[in-house]
Amino acid sequence: MNDVVNLQKEIISENGLYDWFKDFSWLTGYIGEISSPIWFLGENPSLSQVDKQSKKETLNENLQWNASAGDKLLREAITEADLKSGNPENNEGWKCYISNVVKEPEIVNERNKKKSDSSYYKKQAVMWLPVLQKQIEIGSPKLIVILGGQADKIFRYMLKNGLVSPKHLKIHHYSYIMLRPESGTKRGPRHPERIKEFKESIVQIAKNV
Repeated sequence: MNDVVNLQKEIISENGLYDWFKDFSWLTGYIGEISSPIWFLGENPSLSQVDKQSKKETLNENLQWNASAGDKLLREAITEADLKSGNPENNEGWKCYISNVVKEPEIVNERNKKKSDSSYYKKQAVMWLPVLQKQIEIGSPKLIVILGGQADKIFRYMLKNGLVSPKHLKIHHYSYIMLRPESGTKRGPRHPERIKEFKESIVQIAKNV
């Protein structure tokens, strides 16, 4: 995976981006086993969670997708679906791979301000497409599961711009389940039925690949 990190660093340098590797060398934007048949792709790493966790404990690779309530839901779901063994919170027993379509970590509030620029997501998609393509070439997944609408939007733009991808599908982002009410219903954040449905969706994905 050194090729992926080196490519990320090249893009940082060429585009004058914040070099998060200097502050958080472990924040690569992926965790798990890249050769696994099933991948999960979110939108981008969260500096908000990194800053929050840095005040509490030693930073390490395992804090990627292991900081928020949504992260923990994802880990529980993939463990229950036998896409990970051992303790859900530990960095062990991976039978899947988790990454992002955009590799640049952002503070959520800063990202939301940039959404007013209609070209923002297109620029991000074009910038980070080579890194995702390199990951796909290395891992050769059978299925990519896109987590949430924003990640799906960027991923589809990448496809239009030359990304060669295996079969893929979209499901709700785990943060939507844990932090936001469900549109069109009275089921709020962390509703037991929504959590159950999310976990069942992961089980079905694992069974069908």
